[in-house]
Amino acid sequence: MNDEGFRKTEYALWSAILVLTVLACLLGIVGFGAHSNSLIAAAAQSVAGICVVAAAITRVRTMRVQLAGASFRGLEPQISVGSLLFIVLILLIGAELGVIAVKSLINQVEYVATTMTFAVLVISLIAKEGMFRYLSKLGKQLGTEEFIANARRRRSDIYSSFVVIVGILSTMLAQAIGSNSFTYVDTFAGLIVALFICKMGFSLISKTISAPTEKVLHQEEAADYVKAVQKIHGVITVDDLNAREHRHYVVIEMTISVNPRLSVWEGHEVSKKIKQQLMKQYHHVSHVYIHVNPYDAGYPYKQADVEASELPSVLH
Repeated sequence: MNDEGFRKTEYALWSAILVLTVLACLLGIVGFGAHSNSLIAAAAQSVAGICVVAAAITRVRTMRVQLAGASFRGLEPQISVGSLLFIVLILLIGAELGVIAVKSLINQVEYVATTMTFAVLVISLIAKEGMFRYLSKLGKQLGTEEFIANARRRRSDIYSSFVVIVGILSTMLAQAIGSNSFTYVDTFAGLIVALFICKMGFSLISKTISAPTEKVLHQEEAADYVKAVQKIHGVITVDDLNAREHRHYVVIEMTISVNPRLSVWEGHEVSKKIKQQLMKQYHHVSHVYIHVNPYDAGYPYKQADVEASELPSVLH
């Protein structure tokens, strides 16, 4: 993924934060006004979602710096600490939400469900589903695992919304038949959503701690990159190619040999063509660093008196 891909990723993630912020405010205002634990839980989950997306933005920004050539080991602790802070906040939200639900059960707090509370929840569900589809589609286009992973978490939000819908509909049914049998289903729904949020926090902690920082690809794994470079006109040999994998992205550094009679500009055009081809063919390749050397026509490749005209030129 190139710089443009990183910018699109950040823009989409900030858009997700905006949507979740509006939903959190809307659900929170209506939920507190109606004393609905399930709506308050839905608002809290939107806030937890904001924390998840904010952590993703932090990772994307730091990764962008790292893949631009910064030291991986020097910046990795910052990623872990920043992500863990947001995850701890998610766990606190889930725990506080659970406490509120338990207190409501103990104090036997009831609330009156209205069509407004149901309508707000449906709007929230539609907005989250639209955001899920948008992030999934954009993630596949850009080859961005960050989008796909966050889209999956948003899908979990949608499942929780169905739990909240059950709570509200149960309360509305109890009001319609004049029964108290289902009045506490709303509170139980809020408690279930709190457990969902805590589960999300613990799974994120596990993923953050166990996530590999950097992996140097073996020659066999990098062979496809070498073959792709050798097919590009103007390249005589690929003297060296190193590929390192960081999370979902790959950085490639290579040394190639070109016709010694090529000008500096022509050599630059060859390297530019290589970079464009690799990043187009492999979406997970974020950066390509190329060192261009004049081809040594001596041993072991060719005899020293080989004619330079036999060597391929980018100008052909």
